[in-house]
Amino acid sequence: MTDIKELTPIIVNKLIERIEVHNNDKTSGHCYVKVDVYFTGVGMISIPSEEELLAMMEDIRKNPEEYRLAA
Repeated sequence: MTDIKELTPIIVNKLIERIEVHNNDKTSGHCYVKVDVYFTGVGMISIPSEEELLAMMEDIRKNPEEYRLAA
């Protein structure tokens, strides 16, 4: 499979080796949690830029029904 059009849970599980969630850090009144994601398929997909992520988040806010997941 070379042309992934949508990331399904099965594909994501194949691309991620493990996820490590560290203890939270409360500094300056905010709570931060460090998360390390170890990928198995590095270079197989392109990571969106910050601008692309912000644009996608805005689109999701405007059209939440379009992005609702079926359980």
